Amino acid sequence: MLRIGLTGGIAAGKSVVARRFAELGAVVVDADLLARAAVEPGSEGLAEIVAAFGTGLLTPDGALDRPALGRLVFADDGARERLNAIVHPRVRAGAARLIDGAPAGAVVVEDIPLLVETGQASRFHLVVVVDAPDELRLQRMVDQRGMRREDAEQRMAAQVSRADRLREADAVLANDRGLADLLAASDTLWHQRLLPFRNTLDAGGHEPGANVQPAEAGLPGTSGLSRRIAAKLRAALPASSAASIVESRRGAARHPPDDVSAAAVSVLSGAGEEFDSLSGAIAAAGFPRVGAAAPPGAGGPFATHRWADPATDVTVVVTAPPAPA
Repeated sequence: MLRIGLTGGIAAGKSVVARRFAELGAVVVDADLLARAAVEPGSEGLAEIVAAFGTGLLTPDGALDRPALGRLVFADDGARERLNAIVHPRVRAGAARLIDGAPAGAVVVEDIPLLVETGQASRFHLVVVVDAPDELRLQRMVDQRGMRREDAEQRMAAQVSRADRLREADAVLANDRGLADLLAASDTLWHQRLLPFRNTLDAGGHEPGANVQPAEAGLPGTSGLSRRIAAKLRAALPASSAASIVESRRGAARHPPDDVSAAAVSVLSGAGEEFDSLSGAIAAAGFPRVGAAAPPGAGGPFATHRWADPATDVTVVVTAPPAPA
């Protein structure tokens, strides 16, 4: 299973991409739909919201008054945090049920507006950010959604900045032109990057010589690849692991050292840590092992892993400390 985190600022076009991925065969987990289900009339979630904020947020028929709630939480950070504490655990539980029911080998796309804000980037094989300039997104909210400009600005201010969101992107879909361009870019990402990534994971490793040049796979992320890889590795390790992770800004030999499409990361297991278990956790996170692990020697056992993303050249070397003399 390939797990994709899809996000983007308000009015960036994320929903368009999510629908396209669904048409192409993805299992799409929509956080907004799950959030709506969590607070529908008669739900425990709605009861908690009323207890926290009062009956003034209900419509005459007992449903949640979403515009009134929006005005409240986007103007009050504390209120927004209380709302998130009620809704987010229910959204996560609903998403887990959908993911557990996905078929083997699926491409699961989790559509999460607040993916970066909630610190979830490192748990995905790839984070895809749909991006558009701030002024263009403001204009869309005013022209297409009928929002007052000050309300639109308030909504944007409640999310992380465009720069912070792009900082966590493994792939960027630009939506600053038209719908046809965005759909074409989504198709390219799906066929040239997501499906090959999924196929490599299913096969358990790379075929010799099968690495795809980034220009052919298209749509790279932003700078900071080694940092993002290190974060994914940390998230994949067992909580009890004492392994240390060392980022390298040195690109692999075939690519320039730009830290966009190439990176090398080292993982040193902790003293007494089971080497095969550590290497297995890294492989399961999207970094299949290349060949068998080398047997213990003077420097301890080591294994080489490669990220299954065809648009990058990422090597992860896992080593164990030398055995005591």
